[in-house]
Amino acid sequence: MGYLTGASTRVVNVGLESFSEAVRAQEIPAIDVAWRPPAGGDPELVRLLVATGPVRERVAAANAEALRRLVAARPSWVGIRRAGDVIPGMDGRIIIHSGPARPYEVMCGPHQRAAAWAAVWEGWAPNPDAAARALLAGEIRLEPTNLHSSVCPMAGVISPSMPVHVVRDEALGLSAYGLINEGRDHTIWLGNPGTPTFDRLDWFRDELGPAVTAALDRLHGLDLFSIFAQALQMGDELHARFQALTALLIRSLAAPMLEAGISGPAAARVIRFLETNPLFALPVTMAGCRVAADAAHGISYSTVVTGMSRNARDFGLRVSGLGDRWLTRPLPAWENVLYYSGFSDRDNAGDIGDSSIIECAGIGYMAIAAAPTMAAFAGGTVDDESRAAEAMGTICVGAHPTFTVPALGFAGTPTGIDVRLVVETGIVPRIDTGAVHETSPVAGQIGAGAAPGPIELFQDALRALGEKWAAEGGAA
Repeated sequence: MGYLTGASTRVVNVGLESFSEAVRAQEIPAIDVAWRPPAGGDPELVRLLVATGPVRERVAAANAEALRRLVAARPSWVGIRRAGDVIPGMDGRIIIHSGPARPYEVMCGPHQRAAAWAAVWEGWAPNPDAAARALLAGEIRLEPTNLHSSVCPMAGVISPSMPVHVVRDEALGLSAYGLINEGRDHTIWLGNPGTPTFDRLDWFRDELGPAVTAALDRLHGLDLFSIFAQALQMGDELHARFQALTALLIRSLAAPMLEAGISGPAAARVIRFLETNPLFALPVTMAGCRVAADAAHGISYSTVVTGMSRNARDFGLRVSGLGDRWLTRPLPAWENVLYYSGFSDRDNAGDIGDSSIIECAGIGYMAIAAAPTMAAFAGGTVDDESRAAEAMGTICVGAHPTFTVPALGFAGTPTGIDVRLVVETGIVPRIDTGAVHETSPVAGQIGAGAAPGPIELFQDALRALGEKWAAEGGAA
């Protein structure tokens, strides 16, 4: 397309770069516009994106309602309890794991090690090798956390006797449960457990859990979204960086613990553990986001994403308008991982964990611009973080009024990932996450980065939504 400015001709090129190169060869200024057809030009997907007027109206109304519920949720951290006493369906010999369902024999290495050691801690097997045989034989059941209103970071698993965080929105009647983060040495969640893991789990059960619960009882629960909003103003993005949130949790819990009669030495041990392990806040955050996502789930015609999870092999996706159905696809390549010294792609088990529920609620990578120290995840600079926020904004239905970012003029974080917008733009949500070692029983975490979701999975979801709309009489 050319236009005249005075006596000169200038060209704006929408299409192949070779068109503008030919123009520039004639010494005529040309500007290239990055453009590609919606949904890659796929006729079926374009038809579903355009849809009929009535369908578009119903989708818009459903997504507005999903966003309203998502940002109106008020999850409260109310205590730490034994998993088998609070998590639905945790009966008998069962271990629940992060990510989509996988049989033991085809699980990634970190998940296999975590499940085997959890079985030993429960007393179901004398050693990890015997536990592995029992898991292979089906004598110990394996199910995904997604079926149990629960969340596990990374390679985490939950067995019935483990203490877990309990998060609840009393007004909505929704609860979610999260594995307690153990730190980095000999841990279930990083797939490098060992005998010290058992001592720590015992301490969680016998001292940390009762102490924290006593404090939360005095507080009548801790409003998580309020404290998350404060942490965003202090430099956290609330998926990989939790220094500010940890400080706020310590401030919130210390005095109530002592007022509840917890001894000074016991309270000090809890506070010291939080000080040295900022990622303690990770599963609390995840459980809060799971409650909010559940509040937005199950709305007919809504294309808002209400769940994402990974198991190092598959990526799982839940969409509000698709009910209880989870869709899966193989994980896409994860490039530009920031590895610790001595590790590389060949060591990486793959993207793993339920923590991507955080991005579904408008924080994590959606709030990357709040955390200057996380710039490497977005490209290396603070400007890259702002561009990442803009890109995520193009695939979300709105902004979170509570989660605001100073670096973006206190704009709300992009919230409510929309399957249609992902398919239309080709921009996939990215997830702040860590990399764990596939084969080493001791290495644990070996790097970190922002991992993408598979575009094909979002395309699958749009097709499934189209089929559902057609079945319900709303021809797409």
